[in-house]
Amino acid sequence: MDKYMKKAFILAILFVIAPLMSYAQPEWKGKVELSTNISGAPYDIEFGDYVFYYSSSDLASIYGPQTRNLNYLPVFSLMGEYKFRRDFSLGLEVAYTHVGNDYYDPFTDEYTGVYSKHTLCLMPGIKYRYLIRNYFSLHSGVSAGAALQFGKDGSEAILGVTPAYQVVPIGIRVGSNLYATLDYYLGNIAFGVRFGIGYRF
Repeated sequence: MDKYMKKAFILAILFVIAPLMSYAQPEWKGKVELSTNISGAPYDIEFGDYVFYYSSSDLASIYGPQTRNLNYLPVFSLMGEYKFRRDFSLGLEVAYTHVGNDYYDPFTDEYTGVYSKHTLCLMPGIKYRYLIRNYFSLHSGVSAGAALQFGKDGSEAILGVTPAYQVVPIGIRVGSNLYATLDYYLGNIAFGVRFGIGYRF
């Protein structure tokens, strides 16, 4: 419940700040933008079933390996955008994350293998900006593409392509040519809050 309260608090701050940023509107001459972003835990950590199937506190541990040493990388992404209108832009995002853990025999406590999954995705998308002010704007967006997943699960290889998507109901941008963004987003690669830094050419 606490994490949902934090997310609701962030959204409330965005809506409170927005009406206060009522400066004159800029010319926004730059059409190309490049940004790098980082978010929290990947979707598998937040909602993945495999994390719970073989936990040491679960009865399934009697019949399958225990998982230990869970590790993951935050979702890193690189995004390029082209602004074909003052309030609309087309973009392309490349994102990467990793999830892994070790397997142990529940009876002998011996190491039996590793789970390691890399995810690399490519997602074109569209973004709409509104309440555009000097050094400030809000935005929403949607993107969809494909994710390449590869790695190993014990003795079995992981290799496949799955759909990838994300929706940004609301985000805030502060700055001019050099800017920072804070997005709240929903998707099947990651889910939650994302921070980014970018430059407009």
